[in-house]
Amino acid sequence: MKPTIYKTTIVVLLLFFIPFMPTSQAQQTKKELVGVLINHQFYSKDMPLNEIMGIQKGFQKLDDGEQHTVLHVLVPDDFVAPKTWKKYEIKRSNVVNADKFEAKVLLFDEMKKVTHSADKQFKNLKIGQKLPGTFTLQDLDGNTWTQDSLKNRVIVVNVWYSGCGPCRKEMPELSTWKTRFPEVIFLSANFEKPEIVKAITEKHGFNWTHLPNDRYFTQWVGNEGFPLTLIIAMDGTLQYLSHKTSNEIREEVFRRLKWLTTIQKE
Repeated sequence: MKPTIYKTTIVVLLLFFIPFMPTSQAQQTKKELVGVLINHQFYSKDMPLNEIMGIQKGFQKLDDGEQHTVLHVLVPDDFVAPKTWKKYEIKRSNVVNADKFEAKVLLFDEMKKVTHSADKQFKNLKIGQKLPGTFTLQDLDGNTWTQDSLKNRVIVVNVWYSGCGPCRKEMPELSTWKTRFPEVIFLSANFEKPEIVKAITEKHGFNWTHLPNDRYFTQWVGNEGFPLTLIIAMDGTLQYLSHKTSNEIREEVFRRLKWLTTIQKE
């Protein structure tokens, strides 16, 4: 799942004018736009669009999980807000659930950093090649995992993060794979903290081995989005890589696992 980024003026206009629609229309939207967030500074929702359109790299609609949204404007790293924007600034104490919106921006920033950290040897990895580099990861039970601990086993890695709805939705189905393929090692990799990973996986009954604080597998996500599924053969070579999720993708993973585990038994 890619972050929800809006790059069309029409969508932005809708986001800005939803609060001013007649009651019957506004009720259908359910969410109230409470402000604009740029470089960790909140601004009034009345901020003119022409102030933003010339500098933005994209838009992200943030939801507090209740009835409020914020328009997160993505800007270049070296962007400095004009002094004329001062009059639109809002104190965070005046923004409903400001801490939730800020937490989502920080998570988004961290996700971008981790998913775009791959160097050349990782970016150019092809099917049939062995995984480059090394890793040492600790699962939620305190066990350590390295390349050596995965030798001579078929491995499936599911890379996800808490902001990915499709990732969470497929967890119950993925959990059934452990029973179907007991000889396969199923790893779930997430760059977030153990407590976040634990809470989500327990809520959704996701029974794989979970690797929080992951910086190794997550770097392959890049611009293609979550979840990322990897299949690694017994000889340590990459056999399958797929971004996003669908019934077709899961069926293909299942088919390849049947083939690889059949070879493993021979």
